[in-house]
Amino acid sequence: MKRKLSIVLAIALTLILSLSSVAFAAGDKVTEEEVDVAQDAGQAWLDRIAALTGEPSEWIGAHLTAPQVYYDLKGQPNAYMFAMENDGMVVGHIIVGSSAYGYPVFQAGESAPPSIPTADEVKSSIERDLGLKIAKESIGEPSCLLYLGIDKLYAIYEVEGQTIGVNLISERATLASNLKSYMPSPEEYKAAKKEAKGSKPLSLRSSGYYWLVMEYYREGERKWCGPCSGVSIGRYYRTEHEPSYDDLPSPDSYMYDWLRFEMGVPTTPGNYGPAFIAMTEDCSGHYDNFSYVNNYHLEDSDYWTVVDDIDSSWPLGLEITDEWHWRAIKGYSYNTDTDRYEVICTNSATPSDWERIDWLLLGWWDFTCCIKD
Repeated sequence: MKRKLSIVLAIALTLILSLSSVAFAAGDKVTEEEVDVAQDAGQAWLDRIAALTGEPSEWIGAHLTAPQVYYDLKGQPNAYMFAMENDGMVVGHIIVGSSAYGYPVFQAGESAPPSIPTADEVKSSIERDLGLKIAKESIGEPSCLLYLGIDKLYAIYEVEGQTIGVNLISERATLASNLKSYMPSPEEYKAAKKEAKGSKPLSLRSSGYYWLVMEYYREGERKWCGPCSGVSIGRYYRTEHEPSYDDLPSPDSYMYDWLRFEMGVPTTPGNYGPAFIAMTEDCSGHYDNFSYVNNYHLEDSDYWTVVDDIDSSWPLGLEITDEWHWRAIKGYSYNTDTDRYEVICTNSATPSDWERIDWLLLGWWDFTCCIKD
């Protein structure tokens, strides 16, 4: 089910997340003009996607609102988060890079922008993850927001002499001194974009947008990302792929439990590929023709390998190794006019079924890739 917020709550988020106005006052690092340009770039992207694909239908006629300003570790603005609003409902989010990056769309998906945690939530995260006993009253508003890469959105707090970051996706707390950026520099990003541009001609799909009919699995307490991603891929092979792999485990909850057992309890992230292979080999169909590659670092030109695999109806397992977080690549998009390369992924870290992610950011991560027939 898609996550939507009423416009009343969206307005409340805007008030809570008034960090953009704080940022404007902090050394004039961000101008309203720059935010307006970023919003125009994001709106143009959203309008084009809605016109080309018609999916999700809630994006047709949607507009961007409620900007949040994000910074890098050097205190420079590097991204802007916008909510998508349509007919009084928040129907998604979009992250647009700053002027230094040329205003590209880094990420977009159906989930609402993450909210700033309450003082109680911050206190709980700090005590659980850092073992620090703090007074709730010492937790004020975050001093800034950081965008350090995919799923690395942090609110920064000054708490009793400590500078602490709380991840807005995972809700994990860490000392700010331990934070690392996984973002390419603007120079590296532009160089990678230039290299990718000449790596191969047009996509095999003339539209430049293509995805497999594969929804994300998550049920009750069955929410570990590795088994969930495996079930999503396995269910696709069992119910959608031609020829179908009828003997893969069913129902999905049974496949989840099988994968989780093979990966280890609760899960050993690196075991996803071997676990998936073990599950298929144990099935009555003896599916021994699945393959995987561990710790495969994707280069810019490898985007076309993903394109070829998706065109061959092969969804891909995707591991963001630093976070030990699994997704499944089920599609891609490529815009020849703007040289935009994106992959379409499932994501258990948010309530959305899918999310578009800039390929040039993904190229800086390690992946376990290629669960296919």
